Amino acid sequence: MREGDQFVVTRLDDSLVRCLISQISQEIAAKRVDFVVLDQSIDTSSLTGRLLFHVLASIGEFERELIKERASEGIARAKAAGVKFGAKSKLNGEQVAALKAEFATPGMDRSHLARRYGIGRATVYKICNS
Repeated sequence: MREGDQFVVTRLDDSLVRCLISQISQEIAAKRVDFVVLDQSIDTSSLTGRLLFHVLASIGEFERELIKERASEGIARAKAAGVKFGAKSKLNGEQVAALKAEFATPGMDRSHLARRYGIGRATVYKICNS
């Protein structure tokens, strides 16, 4: 984009507003490019269009922050209720102990261990080096 260009979109949908509107506003302001939304009749080349655009950008940013806050609260409540996040462990305690013992054996093929326990080589090293 260069000064005097127009960035034209047909409409602002929710995902664009939430994710990109503040980035777009910074870019167009820095490069002095006009932003035009055809369906909503927003044109930042006019004073009214710039006002409307910045109001929408502020609302989008506010909404994004609300979503982050709600997600963080939901995760905290779930953790407090004992919910475990992430993939379930493929190995139980006995298998981890056996893997570590075999890993310590000189000359043991790490790829063979990974195949036998149904895990990746990186996971073998992660478990045995922790």
